[in-house]
Parts: sequence; structure tokens; C-alpha cells
Amino acid sequence: MKRISLFIMTICLVIPLIGYDNNKQASLEGYKDSDIAAIVGDKEITIGELRFLNADQDVLSRIDDAVRVELMIQEAKKMNLDLSDKIDSMKKAVATTSLDDIEMEKSEREFIKSQARKLGMKTDENFKEYLEITSERSLYIMEYTQKAFRELVPFNGEELAVYNEELDEFLDELVNEQQNEIKILIK
Repeated sequence: MKRISLFIMTICLVIPLIGYDNNKQASLEGYKDSDIAAIVGDKEITIGELRFLNADQDVLSRIDDAVRVELMIQEAKKMNLDLSDKIDSMKKAVATTSLDDIEMEKSEREFIKSQARKLGMKTDENFKEYLEITSERSLYIMEYTQKAFRELVPFNGEELAVYNEELDEFLDELVNEQQNEIKILIK
């Protein structure tokens, strides 16, 4: 249970680092899950992948964030960071976890349940897959940011805000440096 809590906490720390624009909402009408929203290197990011991780009304506004996350994952892999033991441990922990095992806000629980309904999945099945995907991404992001940017140490609220701002600038530079590897197909 402690491992899962650490992953949930990591996810909560990472989400604000990515720069979410809540004002930009658009309809998915006319898009299929198989439509490619962006390409980062050789990785295609589809509308379906974005729908799995986000509420439908937020999908199109999260494309830039998904690009940044994918860039960090690819950069971490280029650094030959060996996360296989951590990923294996995380997958074992997720396999034995249910939604009822995790303490979370009511709104987060409702999001998981509504996503499961939307995707035609059982709630626990959706939760485990969501947790596995976001936890693995978080492992790569945390490892990359600690090696390429700077180590994440315990922060108070003000220090965390400064860290997030500086990391956001660092990621903007990464996106600019890798512009040739990025194609955003849906805006």
C-alpha cells in the first residue's frame, strides 16, 4: 500500500510541473480514438491515449502536455536510466491493488469511475491500467528531472512553486531544442 501511495503522490507532484491550461477546452466531435494528435520522435500520441488519461473535455488542451511528457520519457531512455526493477515492483504492486485500497478525493474516485464507464471497462480494470501507465510515466519523469534538471527535495509550498516555474522553463527549452522531433497534428 505504501508503494502505491508513493506513486499517487508522485503523480500529484508531476501534474503541476507540466503546465496545464484549463481555459482551453474544445470538443472531440469529429475525432476518432485512432486519430494521431501528435508525434514525438517515432512515438505517435493518439486521441484514444489522451482520452484514457483525461476527461474528454480536457483532451485537446492536454496535447502539449502529452508532448512534454513523451519528450521527458524519451530523454530518460536516451540516458539509459535503468528503471526496470522499479517498474517491475510497481507493476506487482498495481496488480494486487483495487480502487478501494487507495485513499483519494471523491472527485478523483468519480473521475476513475466515469472513465471506466466511458471506455466500457470495469472500474478496477480501468484503475489498474490507469495507475500502471501514470506510475511508469511518473518514474521516468522523476528520474529524468532529477538527473537532467535537479533533484527533487522536500519543499514547502513556496519552494515547490519556484521549482515548478524553473522546471517549466527547462521543459520549454527542451521542447524548443527538440522542435524537429515534434509534430502536433491537432491544435
